[in-house]
Amino acid sequence: MILLQKGAERAGQWIEERTTRLRHYRKAFGTEPPTEASIAVMSDADNTGEKATGYIEYIEVFRHFEKI
Repeated sequence: MILLQKGAERAGQWIEERTTRLRHYRKAFGTEPPTEASIAVMSDADNTGEKATGYIEYIEVFRHFEKI
Protein backbone atom coordinates (compact mmCIF):
# COMPACT_ATOMS: atom_id res chain seq x y z
CA MET A 1 0.00 0.00 0.00
CA ILE A 2 1.16 3.51 -0.78
CA LEU A 3 -0.36 6.30 1.25
CA LEU A 4 -1.29 9.29 -0.91
CA GLN A 5 -3.34 11.39 1.54
CA LYS A 6 -3.75 11.66 5.30
CA GLY A 7 -5.20 14.11 7.78
CA ALA A 8 -8.34 16.21 7.78
CA GLU A 9 -7.13 19.24 5.78
CA ARG A 10 -8.76 18.14 2.53
CA ALA A 11 -11.70 16.18 3.94
CA GLY A 12 -14.92 16.80 2.02
CA GLN A 13 -13.08 17.75 -1.19
CA TRP A 14 -12.71 15.88 -4.48
CA ILE A 15 -9.01 15.27 -5.02
CA GLU A 16 -7.47 14.11 -8.28
CA GLU A 17 -4.52 11.75 -7.79
CA ARG A 18 -2.08 10.68 -10.46
CA THR A 19 0.51 8.06 -9.69
CA THR A 20 3.16 6.10 -11.52
CA ARG A 21 2.71 2.58 -10.23
CA LEU A 22 5.79 1.28 -12.01
CA ARG A 23 8.01 3.80 -10.24
CA HIS A 24 6.42 3.00 -6.86
CA TYR A 25 6.79 -0.74 -7.43
CA ARG A 26 10.41 -0.50 -8.52
CA LYS A 27 11.26 1.69 -5.51
CA ALA A 28 9.52 -0.66 -3.06
CA PHE A 29 10.75 -3.99 -4.43
CA GLY A 30 13.81 -3.20 -6.57
CA THR A 31 12.54 -5.26 -9.50
CA GLU A 32 10.05 -5.18 -12.36
CA PRO A 33 6.41 -5.88 -11.47
CA PRO A 34 4.50 -8.98 -12.61
CA THR A 35 2.54 -8.77 -15.87
CA GLU A 36 -0.82 -8.75 -14.05
CA ALA A 37 -1.85 -6.67 -11.05
CA SER A 38 -4.85 -5.46 -9.05
CA ILE A 39 -5.88 -2.06 -7.76
CA ALA A 40 -7.45 -1.51 -4.34
CA VAL A 41 -8.83 1.79 -3.08
CA MET A 42 -9.29 1.96 0.67
CA SER A 43 -10.57 4.23 3.39
CA ASP A 44 -9.34 3.25 6.84
CA ALA A 45 -10.15 4.36 10.38
CA ASP A 46 -9.94 1.18 12.49
CA ASN A 47 -6.93 2.44 14.47
CA THR A 48 -8.72 5.62 15.53
CA GLY A 49 -12.08 4.06 16.40
CA GLU A 50 -13.77 6.52 14.03
CA LYS A 51 -15.79 5.94 10.87
CA ALA A 52 -14.46 6.68 7.41
CA THR A 53 -16.32 6.84 4.11
CA GLY A 54 -14.70 7.23 0.72
CA TYR A 55 -16.48 8.00 -2.53
CA ILE A 56 -14.88 7.34 -5.89
CA GLU A 57 -16.19 9.12 -8.92
CA TYR A 58 -13.96 7.71 -11.62
CA ILE A 59 -10.85 5.56 -12.01
CA GLU A 60 -8.93 5.48 -15.27
CA VAL A 61 -6.16 2.96 -15.80
CA PHE A 62 -4.06 3.11 -18.92
CA ARG A 63 -0.80 1.75 -20.11
CA HIS A 64 1.99 4.29 -20.10
CA PHE A 65 5.30 3.49 -21.67
CA GLU A 66 7.87 5.05 -19.39
CA LYS A 67 11.31 5.94 -20.70
CA ILE A 68 13.91 3.96 -18.77
